[in-house]
Amino acid sequence: MTAGVSTVAAVRPQRTVRRALQWLALTVLLVLGVVELLGGAGGLLASPQTSAHAARASVEDLAQRIGCTADITADTTDLRQGLCTLGENEVWIATFPTSGAQTAWTSEAEAYGGSYLVGDRWVVVLSDATADLLHAKLGGVITSGADHTGHADHGDHTGHDPSGAG
Repeated sequence: MTAGVSTVAAVRPQRTVRRALQWLALTVLLVLGVVELLGGAGGLLASPQTSAHAARASVEDLAQRIGCTADITADTTDLRQGLCTLGENEVWIATFPTSGAQTAWTSEAEAYGGSYLVGDRWVVVLSDATADLLHAKLGGVITSGADHTGHADHGDHTGHDPSGAG
């Protein structure tokens, strides 16, 4: 009988330790959940600025950050676009509902050349005069479309008559 009593006595402390660890883990998870609920991004005690940054930028938001007011020129399921004036420059802004829609638009637009400032589901068309200013105000990544200046049929054709006569 002595062997049976020592086995039961050894199992009980292991159960007690395991139970204490389970309660500790549950308490830690509960505390972390409450902290995230109250202070996390968009939490009950988070500043409005933190919550605003979590939302996607709209055409109007981007225009305001640039320093102009956008006139909405298109509002479809695939994109929303606006145009505003910054000094003597027109600034074209587009936002997209998904990153897939943005990628599809950007891929098509790059074939036409030009420079684009690309952010999280938004694109701003750049000119030489606005590139640095807009990049500083909005962040994002500057990308360039196809370069159409170096094609052979656009170069100097000395000795070639374009009419085909000579």
